[in-house]
Amino acid sequence: MNQPKEISINDDLTFSGKIEPNKLMVLIVDGSTGTVKTTDVPFHGQLTIETVNGKFKRLDHKIGFKL
Repeated sequence: MNQPKEISINDDLTFSGKIEPNKLMVLIVDGSTGTVKTTDVPFHGQLTIETVNGKFKRLDHKIGFKL
């Protein structure tokens, strides 16, 4: 998993960017700071978004394997 990348958004909350085929991503909209970040997520697993004092702080990826 990659470090979240900040992307720029327009005043009307739209953004310009490419969507890659066969790739799962999530957008994190932080209204406190007015920023948007994007990150890859696993096809199988859990993603927890952690906040502190109402601000985005970290992502926790929990990936399991079915036996």
